[in-house]
Amino acid sequence: MKRFIAYFDFLGYKEFILNNSVEHLKRRARHILRDIEISLGQGKYLAPNNGVIISDLSTTRINCLNISDTVIFWTHDDSIESLEELMLVAYEFNWREVLINFPVRGVIYFDAIEMISGQQENQSGAIYSPNLIYGHGLVKAHLKAESLNWAGSVIDQTVIDQIKGEVDIQDFFTPFAKTYHVPYKEHEKNTKEEFALNIIKGKLNDETFEKYKNDIVRTFSLDNKPIDKPRVQEILENTITFLETFRK
Repeated sequence: MKRFIAYFDFLGYKEFILNNSVEHLKRRARHILRDIEISLGQGKYLAPNNGVIISDLSTTRINCLNISDTVIFWTHDDSIESLEELMLVAYEFNWREVLINFPVRGVIYFDAIEMISGQQENQSGAIYSPNLIYGHGLVKAHLKAESLNWAGSVIDQTVIDQIKGEVDIQDFFTPFAKTYHVPYKEHEKNTKEEFALNIIKGKLNDETFEKYKNDIVRTFSLDNKPIDKPRVQEILENTITFLETFRK
């Protein structure tokens, strides 16, 4: 079945794993899961348990699977209402990662995606836990995300084509995104502007711009991730260039 998909990859994940202790990785993994849950919960929380606040996921209609350096959110159906909820989740997750936690590149896509999931444990304690996710949408979203040359997320034309007869495109995406000439790797030619997910609300003065710029640099270098390589510097600069578009 064709659905709306929000596909995210973490940037620098290999260095994150190799350059840190098991204890550090365990703590930071919880931060990643926290951001996934906050995004899905959309400001709803369960009653605190021993001082720990947990997001309330009981009413979300968005599916989610996190495998290694990939986070995938997707809808149950192809309705506008489902897409709007997915956009809220994707917008929240995107800005939280880029500015606070871990740089990501992402794509909002419309195409087929399916999942087979379950877990069994035998008498010996061995676990069989299939999480098989497949479909054209998964592959196409992955390929487009791989071609991006920044930390940020783009809305693919497949989404616009699916909803253009039902809503005003500009009005629908304005709370979440802005048109921008999204940077791609050299072998990819991008000749038109696309909708890119916003990373802040409103406009920045010089002081707040410097703050958010430093936040982006921090997330790129956090967890002993090196940022002196030319490739990383290019991605970082492209991300900061997008931030510049929010200046007054």
